[in-house]
Amino acid sequence: MISENERKNDVSAQKQVALDSRFAVEGDGKTKVLFIGNSITRHGPAPEIGWYGDYGMAASAKEKDYVHVAASLLEGPLGGITVGICQAADWERGFRDEGLLQAHFSEAHGFAADIVVVRIGENILPEDLPDVRPYFPKMIRHFAHKARLVVVTDSFWRNDVRDGILHDVAQAEGYTFCSIVDLEQDERNMALTEYEHRGVAGHPSDRGMQKIAERIASAILSEEEMLTR
Repeated sequence: MISENERKNDVSAQKQVALDSRFAVEGDGKTKVLFIGNSITRHGPAPEIGWYGDYGMAASAKEKDYVHVAASLLEGPLGGITVGICQAADWERGFRDEGLLQAHFSEAHGFAADIVVVRIGENILPEDLPDVRPYFPKMIRHFAHKARLVVVTDSFWRNDVRDGILHDVAQAEGYTFCSIVDLEQDERNMALTEYEHRGVAGHPSDRGMQKIAERIASAILSEEEMLTR
């Protein structure tokens, strides 16, 4: 099954951020947390579709997107964090290019994150899904080579084939799987009445971003507690 909201998502996977904005760092805490994603993680201004932010698409403000909400939830329990934000929509369409990770994402690799959150996949073309499975572990290892914990989520818009791949990769590689796909069932979790462009409007609302962040933060803190026992 593929959700109708996914079918209606016509936000281009191309040029979601400027070339020099694929990776950003915020904060100076002791624990480095890297978020890898697409427009739900960060999308630069796109006035042609009515989007003027430079953060998670459809959030009402930067501090309302899931990355920044999750960071605020993790800051205290982890004793201070440094956040890395990696916009990797280019990988979703170019995953077969073996040189792409090094060419476009060497800074995020060098960040050497302690915790990596993989919140990506919606821009992979349906016809490419049969081929992407072996590329997911390669991509994750590029970013998580120093990580003690990797959290992989399924999709915000349901796609059973893709979500199955994400679940299976997490299980096979020993990563923590965090399901968020059910959030789409509640229309309040999307910004359907807040933007005219249907693709933008299908992205998570502030409520949806909050829910995503809570689940990711809960998964991280549960695993961290187990690691320190």
